[in-house]
Parts: sequence; structure tokens; C-alpha cells
Amino acid sequence: MLNCGRFFLAFYELLDRGGGYVKSPTRKVGCFHVKENEKENPQKELVPNKAPLTQKLRTYRRPLLITAVLFFVLILLPPLLVLAYYLHDRTSFDPDSLLTMQATSFIYDQEGELITALHGEQNRIPVTIDTIPETLQQAILAAEDLRFHNHQGLDIRAIVRALFTNVQDGAFSQGASTITQQLAKNAFLSPEKTIRRKFHEAFLAYQIEKNYTKEEILEMYLNWIYFGHGAYGVQAAAQTYFDKDISEINLAEAALLAGLPRRPSFYSPIQNAEVALERRNMVLTLMTQNQLISSAEAKTAALEPLPQELYNTFSLQYPHPAYVDYVIEELVTRHGYTDNQVFRGGLHIYTAMDRKTQEKIEEVLNNQSYFPPSPQDQLVQAAMAVVDHRNGLIQGLGGGRSYEGGRSFNRASQLKRQPGSAAKPIFVYAPAMEAGFTPNDILPDSPINFGGYRPRNYDNSFRGTVSIRQAVSLSINIPAVYLFRHIGPEVGIEFAKNVGLPLEGEQAYLALALGGMTKGVSPLQMAGAYAPMANSGLYIEPLAVTRIVDYQGKEVVIKPIEKRVLSEEAAYKMTDMLVTAVQSGTGTRAQMRRPVAGKTGTVELPHTAEFRNVSGNKDAWFVGYTPELTCAVWMGYDITDRNHYLRQIYGGSYPAAMFRDVLSLALQDQPVQAFARPEGLRYASGKFLGTSASTAIPVSTEESTIVESQAQAEPAATERLYPPEQEEQALEEIEKDSTEIPPTYVGTDAQPVTDAQPVTDSQPVTDSQPRAITTPVANQPITTDFINSSSDSSNSEERVIEGVPKGEE
Repeated sequence: MLNCGRFFLAFYELLDRGGGYVKSPTRKVGCFHVKENEKENPQKELVPNKAPLTQKLRTYRRPLLITAVLFFVLILLPPLLVLAYYLHDRTSFDPDSLLTMQATSFIYDQEGELITALHGEQNRIPVTIDTIPETLQQAILAAEDLRFHNHQGLDIRAIVRALFTNVQDGAFSQGASTITQQLAKNAFLSPEKTIRRKFHEAFLAYQIEKNYTKEEILEMYLNWIYFGHGAYGVQAAAQTYFDKDISEINLAEAALLAGLPRRPSFYSPIQNAEVALERRNMVLTLMTQNQLISSAEAKTAALEPLPQELYNTFSLQYPHPAYVDYVIEELVTRHGYTDNQVFRGGLHIYTAMDRKTQEKIEEVLNNQSYFPPSPQDQLVQAAMAVVDHRNGLIQGLGGGRSYEGGRSFNRASQLKRQPGSAAKPIFVYAPAMEAGFTPNDILPDSPINFGGYRPRNYDNSFRGTVSIRQAVSLSINIPAVYLFRHIGPEVGIEFAKNVGLPLEGEQAYLALALGGMTKGVSPLQMAGAYAPMANSGLYIEPLAVTRIVDYQGKEVVIKPIEKRVLSEEAAYKMTDMLVTAVQSGTGTRAQMRRPVAGKTGTVELPHTAEFRNVSGNKDAWFVGYTPELTCAVWMGYDITDRNHYLRQIYGGSYPAAMFRDVLSLALQDQPVQAFARPEGLRYASGKFLGTSASTAIPVSTEESTIVESQAQAEPAATERLYPPEQEEQALEEIEKDSTEIPPTYVGTDAQPVTDAQPVTDSQPVTDSQPRAITTPVANQPITTDFINSSSDSSNSEERVIEGVPKGEE
């Protein structure tokens, strides 16, 4: 033993000193060496004579080193090189990525009822391990990885067994992947079957085992794995095969699910029932052999039938597609979510959709009787939006006829069309009411030249003077442009921006008074812009999503943006005039058995070479509201050309009828109520808004027109109608108002309801005195005298409009 110890001591020194051996300064005394600097003393330590051992070690040093090098090069180096070759481009491992698996999101209506699920590419509903039955966990382990709790990601015993079996069979008949390896493959790797991927799989499995507990790994596996028919994870699988929550499945169902991950399509009970039954019973046998269940339990489970149909199958189609598409659009564009989070983030999205209203919108848009005849190659389209103006919640959206969803063009929110006269309340009349004007104030209706811009009325006639109420209800153009110029275009533009219209970079062209916008608007934007007039002057930005709960249970409540844009008095004045427009103006088709306010809009075909000698319209609108809801309807062609345009179709025809029928159903269970009138509101008899020093518009009495002075012969930059390069053509695209109701309309209940209830206390109070402001009257010189009017403003209005037709614009 002593000699052995000396041998290893010497060998260690030899390796440590690079093979050299340093002698101690000694002299030989008998069989020992004594240090030379010490005196002879038998009590001193004697150093053994190591010379023979050193010589022997020197003899074996070279063979030992050669053996060690050969062992490293031939035995250890090859597998290290193989590992380096296959793992140099290995997939990076991020432990947190396993916690952010693709998960199905859900959208709910205002009652909390499920509308649809958003699957993305994978239908997955993550659940925690404590909600998964113990029988399913055991069945999965029996079928896939019996030694799951005894290995660290790789099961060497299973690998050796699989190799032996595969050699015997002469084929890859048995695998040895553990549950951890399967999780790594599904979460990080492609499905290709290569040696490189197997090395990556083993490396990732080892990393997973280092970072997670066995319970966490099993939970992630049960949520990741594919079970066939579009179902990822046990929850989606239970819903797909059994229409159950995972916590409710029994032993037979657990065994069936446990047998699917190996080959989901082959073992599908729907596609291959006999093989699926055999596979399920084999899992039950494995559970019995490993004492996970009793034989009696296995026999009972084996008698249960297989499922005969699928439930909640994966599909990219979903109900109420226009509304669902807008919810996705709102989440991404307004609330900061990515597409990946929306479709794969496991969100629970709660919305304001009223199912009854939404279904009625879809019914109307798919009913031919609400549309005029159109060529087969392109149908007349329509879109609409319904908003509860009291809270800004979007109750329903219609994206078009036969709207299929899939995030296609949603006309309700993505349309960009000029609104025509439906824009007058926004750009002109609401700002004027806020500035202190009243519905009884008088405007000129004469041929007027605004620095080169000469707007015309729909019937090419002039009434001399009209009240603002009459100008609104009959949709007369010249008074609107005059008032827009009077209050200042910038004022109207600022108000339009405040109520959500997209006017970035829009110049203050006078054509804005008639809806001549550069980019146009959508029905949802128009509904939002009208809402403050219905909501006592308070603007609330329309929104569909009310709250969001993520997969971890964290809740985000969406708070709407609201601000006051009109006083209560100004908002009521607008409502009062728009009620008149529905009762006796251009919007009579929108009448219901409750108070309704609204405005029509019709945009004429552009006067271009393509439409030479063609008379028709491009767009038709109706925007209105009741005390409860605001609704905007658009009708037109997606592509307007010489063969596809609106013939004798106006905002007060089909669009108004759509408005009426949708809101009638939406409000059928709600009591009738009047628009709230501010306490103490009183109207003046009416002042005459003509030439005054404040307007700085000299008047030519010889031509009976209002013209700019010679110094202002060219319109100012802020008063141009359109950009110079577009002005010649754009000036022709002015709103056209018509007096006819199309005889082709065949919608339900086409005639207006004659007993519609008027707004309570909506008649103006007329005990104030008029103010001294002059107005031009057709074919008469303008004076600065007071124009006497009766104290009964309704009589004076009747006198002004005597003989003027009351019909569609």
C-alpha cells in the first residue's frame, strides 16, 4: 500500500511539474537520504531514496500521455464535435416564451354572452393544472411518458429500448421522446424529422427541466399539444369532441384524448372510429397495468361509445362579422394591442354590441326590398352605424351587403365618402347656434357670388329669404354657404374636428358647408358627429370595446373620451330644427312613433367627361337620432362609373327607411320620451342676417347678388373651395337636392307615419324683438330698414316659404 501511495504521489508531481523531478539537496545515509544542510541526527526526518521510482515513472510517462491523448481524441472528441456541429445554430431558449403560447381570444356582447372566438391559426384555451382531471393527467403519462417524474428531460432507458426495437423491426416503429421533448418540439421547433432537430430537441428539453417544475411542464404540455380538428390543448379538445369543459370529462373521454397526440388525424374518432376505439382501450389497459385505475374501471370505460360529431370546430368565419371586424380594428388602432395579442393572446373582450340591433341591421342590409335595382356585376351597397349617444357605445354596425368578414373592407368604419348636406349641421348650423343664432334668424336665398364661387340650390330657384329652420329642413344650399361664410369657415372646421371628423390638413374652402370634404367620412364618424346634438352638447367618442381581461385575469376598463362641444341650449336648437326636417322637410321617410331628428344628404355625380349627359347621384345619406340612439346610413356603389350610379335615389328615400326600420326595432321595448329641453330656453323672433359692417361684403343692388369688392375679387386663401389643381372639377361636385321621392322604392311601410309624435315644447318662443340687420331679397335692393314681422314667428315663416315645395332634397 505504501509503494502504491508513493507511486501516485510521484505521478502527480510528474504531471504537475510537466514531467520533471527536482531532487532535494540530500546525501545518502543507509537506505535514506538526509538533507545536506542538516547535521546527522537519527531523530531527524529521513527522506526515502526515490531514485528507483522516478526512473520507473520516467519510463511510463510517455505511454501514459499517449494513452490519455488517444482516449480524448478517439473517445471524447468525436461526440463533442458532433454536439458542436449540431448545436452551433441551436434555437435560443427563452423560459418566458412557454408562458405566452398562442391562445384563443373571446368576444362578448353587452350582456356578457359569447359572440365568437378568435382563433388565429390555433384554437387554444389555456387552463391551469388544477382544473385538469387527475384521470386525464394519468392517462397522458401512461400513453406518452411513464417515467416522466424520473428523468431530466431525456429518458436514456427509453432511448435504448427504442433503438433495440427499431433495429429488430428494421424501421422506426417506436419513439422515445419524453413529454418534455414533445413540449420543446411543439413550442420551439419545426416539424421536420432530422438528426439536427433531435439534438436541438434534447438540448431544449434539458433547459426546460432546469427552469420549470414537473407540474409546470405537464401543464404547459397539456395546453400546447395538438389533438386534431383544429384543437390545441386539452380545453379546446374537450370542447371540440365532447362539448364539455375539461373539468367535466370522464375516464373514457380522458383515455380517448390521451391517445390522440401521437397521431391526431389517424386516431380521430370521427375519421377512423375503429382505430380510435382500439387506441382508447389500449390507453385504458396501460393505465390498468401501471395500477393507475382498476380493471373494473377500465372495463366500464371501454363500453362507452365514441363521439359521433364535432362541436365548436375551428373556423376563420364568425357571426356578426362587421361588428367583430371593427372590434379588432379598435383594439389595434386605438387601444394598442397587436394582431398577435388579439388573435393569440387569450383575451376576453367585452363589447357594447346589442344583439337585437345588430341582427336587424344585418337583416336590412341583406333584404333586396331596401335597395333599388342594380346591375348584376356590382350591387348597390349600403352601410350603417348605431350609437348610444348617452355613453358613446356602438350598439350595431353594418359593413355592407353580404359582408363576409375576415377583416375585409368594413364600410361602416372605413368608408370615405363626401356626406353632402348631412354635413351642414356639423360645419354650419351647430356652430352658428353655439355663436348665439336661433332657428328663426333669417338668411338670404338669392344668387350670391362669393368671390367667384356661385353655389346653387337643388331646384335652381331662389326664395328671397328663409329662416335657418327652413334652410335646414328643406336643405337649401345658398343660405348654408352664406352662414358658413358669416360665422367663419375656421369656426365650422374647428367644431367638426371636435366631434371626430377627419379634417387634418383640410383647408377652409366654402364647399365644406355642403359637405365638400377632401377625404370624406364613414357612417360611424357621422353618427359620432351628430351625437352631441342628441346628447345635450356632450361629445363622447364612439367605442365598441368596454373592457378587456387577459389570460392572466388582469382587467383593463376602457373609459370613453368625452368633452362638451355645445351648450345645452345650442344642442336643443339643432335638435328642434332637425325634428322639423323629419316632420315636414326632406326626411319624412324616417318618421317613427316617437320623436326623431335627422338630416338627409345627397351627392351629385361629378361633372366630368365620363358623366357627360348623365344625371344621377353618387352617394346618399341619412343621419338622425332619437332621444336614445343615433344612426347614420350611407348608400352608393363601391366603384361609381357611367354604368353604376344612383338613379333618382336620395338620402330621404332608402337610407331614411333603413334608419326608421332599424331604430324602430331597437327601441320597441323602450318607452317613448321627448328630447329634453333646457329650462328657460326662449327663441327670438328672428334677426335678418344680411350685409353689415361686420361681414365686409359690399352688395351690388343692380345684380341682386352679394359680391366681393374689387380688392377682394379673388377669394382669399382660406376661402378657396378646393386646391387650385382640383378646383375646376371639384366645384361641379356640389350637393344636388331634388324634390322627388323615387317611385321605385319598395321597402316596408314606405309611406311616412302620419301620427308621429312631435317633440314636446319644441315650438319657439317669439316674444323678443328683431334686431336691425339687413338681408338681400331676390330682385329687390337691400335696405337697412327693419323688416316688420308678426309676433307669431310661425306665421312669418309661413309667409316667407309660401309656395315653396316641401319634399325630398
